[in-house]
Amino acid sequence: GRLEALSQKVSRCIRCGKCKPACAMHHPARGLFYHPRNKNLALGALLDALLYDAQRWRSHGFELLAGMTEVADACTLCRRCLKPCPVDIDSGDVSLQERELLASEGLKRTPMLTRLTLRYLDTRSRPLNRLVRLALVRGGGAAQRVGVRVMRPLQREDRPPRLYALRLLRSPMAPVPGQDLWRHLPRCRPDQALVLEPQVPPRATVLYFPGCGSERLHTTVAQAAIHLLLETGNRVILPPPHLCCGYPAHANARKDLHRRSELRDGILLSQIRQQLSHLNVQACVVTCGTCREALLSLEADRLFGGVVDVLEHLANQGLQVWAPGPWRYHAPCHDALQGRAGTVLPRMGLGPLEPVPHCCSEAGTLALSRPDLA
Repeated sequence: GRLEALSQKVSRCIRCGKCKPACAMHHPARGLFYHPRNKNLALGALLDALLYDAQRWRSHGFELLAGMTEVADACTLCRRCLKPCPVDIDSGDVSLQERELLASEGLKRTPMLTRLTLRYLDTRSRPLNRLVRLALVRGGGAAQRVGVRVMRPLQREDRPPRLYALRLLRSPMAPVPGQDLWRHLPRCRPDQALVLEPQVPPRATVLYFPGCGSERLHTTVAQAAIHLLLETGNRVILPPPHLCCGYPAHANARKDLHRRSELRDGILLSQIRQQLSHLNVQACVVTCGTCREALLSLEADRLFGGVVDVLEHLANQGLQVWAPGPWRYHAPCHDALQGRAGTVLPRMGLGPLEPVPHCCSEAGTLALSRPDLA
């Protein structure tokens, strides 16, 4: 049934190639294979091989599906290819179905670093979060940057190494701040929300969902967002500490983990809205594109009046920042501004903007699972 559904999705492809310019994986200098049209061709050939194997040898195994890994992994799930596609093939959904099929057959390869990261994002224990952040994120990141400097003379720019460990040493990880977000905020239990009042009468009330990237890793992003919201007169509601939106588990085909995250977050957000029903919450603001997508799937826009990027919310309130450019701006694959940065940021006084093309190579856990692709 799942193979038939995949076949029906990709069989509509007319091989026009309009998806290539939009695909973050299409980088001609490194190879011409990784874009939706060619992946559809490869998937069709693989399904034909499975059918032939079943008819010719009476085989009921799915060992040939292991070849689907290369096709399934080469996607950031940004879905930018959907808009130019004349037959409306959602290649992001196709890649997710492929990963789930591989996982169900025990053929999906998930490196230890990716598994540890998913466990880290799932835990809400404050001591464990501090320990993992210190040992794995900061200590491991420092060791990786040293390894990059040592191995740089031996790395070839035009060819990724075959060994997984050497692939992780192609480019340095960005260092993370020394303390997590909650070291700077009042103590909050796992079943409590935190309400921060501005120094002036509040002009609006928003729920800020920082997500893993801004809460546990690059905490200065969350600190800056909270500071700007409070300085512009916004009352800020923060959910309980160490909540993950569940998108990393979703992208890695960890269905049980993803469902658990969705159920937990949905219950907590509903309880926050009910307990603070006396407050008129105008929006749920985010600093992460994947958090926006996950919260929309939880219908947080119905609970809180919309899910928007914090910069768009501040721009709508008239925030002005005198910062003459030019500025280089890279739109992430999962863009919380939905491609509107060219209009939103100049309204705030930031500009002119010089776009930075191609994928940034971070790509969430893809950079850990498949550094040769990222």
